[in-house]
Amino acid sequence: MTQRGTKAVKGRDLGKQVAERLARDLFSGVYKPGDLLPKETELTHTFAVSRVSVRAGLQVLVSLGIVKRYTGQGTVVSEYRDWNMLDPTMTGWMVDHAAPNIEFLNELFEFRQTVEPMIATIAATRASARDLAAIEEAYFGMEHAVNAIDGRAFDQQALDDADVAFHTAIYRATHNIIWAQLAHILRPSIQLIVRKTNASAAELNDTLRRHKAVMECIRLRQPEAASNAAVQVMIRTKADLGRTGAHDASDAQEFRAGLPQKNQEIVR
Repeated sequence: MTQRGTKAVKGRDLGKQVAERLARDLFSGVYKPGDLLPKETELTHTFAVSRVSVRAGLQVLVSLGIVKRYTGQGTVVSEYRDWNMLDPTMTGWMVDHAAPNIEFLNELFEFRQTVEPMIATIAATRASARDLAAIEEAYFGMEHAVNAIDGRAFDQQALDDADVAFHTAIYRATHNIIWAQLAHILRPSIQLIVRKTNASAAELNDTLRRHKAVMECIRLRQPEAASNAAVQVMIRTKADLGRTGAHDASDAQEFRAGLPQKNQEIVR
């Protein structure tokens, strides 16, 4: 497989730069699990560095579980399940390079789809006044970044940042040290999906409506309703990622029916 658009690396820590350049192609899907990376000699030519630097870069990837090296066979891309996704270097690369990779987006979505309803359930029972204030502040940050007239984002970066802050605040509201740490470590992962979905969403007002429902169910200490509302946020995300059809009237009715009566007006 031919490496795309690479150039010579310069400056300090050439091994780290080699790893970064290879990570770009690995995360974007140019190289997929099971593929062989170019030979060391080819990489030395591509990056205009010594074999020592190439080996140092490859060792970084090995240490993160991204590739495996076999004597006499070369360097093979590992299965995604073997990649150390919780390493801060990995999450940074994910944000920088994985946006074109639908497989990665789907993996990240599946994680959020599975976890976030449970996180919302726990947050609804444990959130402190400070947690609720953080969730509310993030929600209003999202709201202020969307034009109330045409439903379009006029400040995409502010919307992205507020959406990330919203989900991070809910993770932290569990008051579980593992989930709280995951909120920090997975922030770039959440941001990657947020960028993709918000950039392609035709109905940002619908997105806001669903996020508001989660916020209100947590505020009103309704664990089951919070879980249901979080599921509906994931349904919106799923649609925006192109994994299902667009939101329709029957979906809206089902969404409202799944919430307690006093919450149903919130999402009209």
